[in-house]
Amino acid sequence: MLPPVQFDRHGWAISTIDALPVNAAYTLFSADPSARIDIALCAHKARQFFATGFELGQAKAYPDGQTPDSDAAYVDVSPLGKRSSAVTRVFVVTWPIERDHLIRNVGDAAARTIGGAGMDVLVARAKRIWQVSNELTSGDDRNAPLRVAAILASVLLAPIVPPEGNTIYGVKGARERLEAAETSVRPK
Repeated sequence: MLPPVQFDRHGWAISTIDALPVNAAYTLFSADPSARIDIALCAHKARQFFATGFELGQAKAYPDGQTPDSDAAYVDVSPLGKRSSAVTRVFVVTWPIERDHLIRNVGDAAARTIGGAGMDVLVARAKRIWQVSNELTSGDDRNAPLRVAAILASVLLAPIVPPEGNTIYGVKGARERLEAAETSVRPK
């Protein structure tokens, strides 16, 4: 069960933001040190590359270019152009990597399993961790956490370690996994 989060007038989490267990979240390693969520860019990438609506459960504001050290958000995603427009909500947290240096080991281990492939370099450059809980807050799209992770990865240029932790991939790998998951649930 995810902890309840309260937000201030800027939409920043005022609750303590703890790391999610890596076996229960998609973990992204971002070189961008900012906790800013560019909702316009996320929504654009979601529409263009994932046929998905993308909205925040609470508006975010960044007065004077300031961002919080750690933050959380509820992200609502929904398929576009399909009969079902049901919204699924997932929970996202972000925090600076220096708050937990051991998290880098997760990315390093995942990169080693694929022989590095440049992902090791991206993990080494990471300054911020983003995690998308694999537990749905509401809705029933089981692919929503991976979809949100893929959208964030496309904006942040961040590799993703899935909850299984046995690999690491970028946006292309996430899209392939989404397509495979959606194909496996379609009626023949």
